[in-house]
Amino acid sequence: MAVKRGTPSLGLLRGGASDTGSPRHPQGAVLRSERTWARHLWWVALVAGSAGAAFTWLATPHGREIEAVWELGVKLAAFACLCAAIAFFPWSAPRLHWLLYVPFVFFTGYVIPRISYFYYGDVARAQGDSFYTHVYLLLYPGIVLTVAAAYRLGGGSPGACLKIAVNGIVIVFSGFLDLMWFLVNPVELPRVIDAPHISIFTGGPISYGATVLFTLAHVPAIVLVGALPVDRWIDRLLGLAPAGGST
Repeated sequence: MAVKRGTPSLGLLRGGASDTGSPRHPQGAVLRSERTWARHLWWVALVAGSAGAAFTWLATPHGREIEAVWELGVKLAAFACLCAAIAFFPWSAPRLHWLLYVPFVFFTGYVIPRISYFYYGDVARAQGDSFYTHVYLLLYPGIVLTVAAAYRLGGGSPGACLKIAVNGIVIVFSGFLDLMWFLVNPVELPRVIDAPHISIFTGGPISYGATVLFTLAHVPAIVLVGALPVDRWIDRLLGLAPAGGST
């Protein structure tokens, strides 16, 4: 089976590839595989991720509290599928930049007006759970996915694309945001921080100092994710010949 890696204008799986074995720029290397299922990976992940997102939005509670571990699992699984759809998107070409207007339309056509309503309509307290949901289930994940998509469409490798998305979520779950909320806003530092995404691991609210340690403990994880040879693993998954090192 002949498999090659090169830098054609488009095609993650089926585009023409150069025979040199030396990508012009490794980050934008385009992969090819003769495994039939590989060419369908991106859209299967897209369908699964979209279905998971729809289920999360329509069938799970819109609230700050994590009522069941499986709910968090469904949300993360849906996000992971959408990340895979972006990473394995089969065309990597600058002329596809117009696809990035789609999230802009989503943000400006729904997310931002909706979030603004909670402030300007003075209903943030009355609809606090809905406000939280729109920020942390739509806005932040949408930003992470947009950045990953921009990287991929610009020629970024699938592995690095996945690492960008994963670390984007690790950062928000690390407790860094919860710490900074009290530093950037004119409020006093609390003795205890009650964050559901932290409490699910610690068993309950923890002190501000413990939250600092909790956040710092994520730094090695972020570095580790950034150093993983994910592109090499993808090469093996898709049956690709190793070339150009790993990312």
